[in-house]
Amino acid sequence: MSLTPTLARTWIDRWDRQQEGYLPDREIMFAVIADAVAANADHPDPLVLDVACGPGSLGARIRERLPQARVIGIDADPVLLELARTAYGFELVDRNLADPAWAAALPNEPIDAIVSTTALHWLYLDQLAALYVQSAKLLRPGGILLNGDDMATAATDIDQLHTAIGARQIEREGVGDREGWVEWWTAVTAEPELATAVAERDNRRWEHPADSGVTYEQHVQALRAAGFRTVESIWQYGRRRIVAAVN
Repeated sequence: MSLTPTLARTWIDRWDRQQEGYLPDREIMFAVIADAVAANADHPDPLVLDVACGPGSLGARIRERLPQARVIGIDADPVLLELARTAYGFELVDRNLADPAWAAALPNEPIDAIVSTTALHWLYLDQLAALYVQSAKLLRPGGILLNGDDMATAATDIDQLHTAIGARQIEREGVGDREGWVEWWTAVTAEPELATAVAERDNRRWEHPADSGVTYEQHVQALRAAGFRTVESIWQYGRRRIVAAVN
């Protein structure tokens, strides 16, 4: 029995709900990124690369905003890739972004936008800087990179504020009792239709930090060093930001 689009979307919906337990404004981040891609596009069918795409939630929102967009997702998790492939039919690239050769698997054509949400904190600063350099090479002139993530600070008092307002936001939005990360993964790995992908995931056992601690200032410096001509935050809540970099 194979994974059906309906079942894949059920698991992705459950993924989105558990993610909102940590990030109540996740849909707002998706909307801001999709709107920025649309505003920067010079044609109705931009080529968009979603790095560390997971099960395709951001790419799906971009296609809702720009139905003719061509979305390519890249990730190294076979379970999440299988969900994205089955639910959305995206073009997908199975590569680890910590490996500098990840871009070699992409089509040889200019990319209009490179996007990511709440994923690149898994990369160490040197890996992130290398990804930004590669991204600048892949994007067309005038293309845009948009990274939405929790970006650390070097200030303890700001971190304390971030923790306090984040906890209040979760309480206010009523999402504190959502299924957690561990619970979702425990459940999905028991899904018979994903058994092959789960076995492959177990075989890979890649290592990465839960949060590399790269600060907002380091993101900006790395993007400028990569050659982006404009780098600026376009949305923020506490430490969560969306940084836009124009090539």
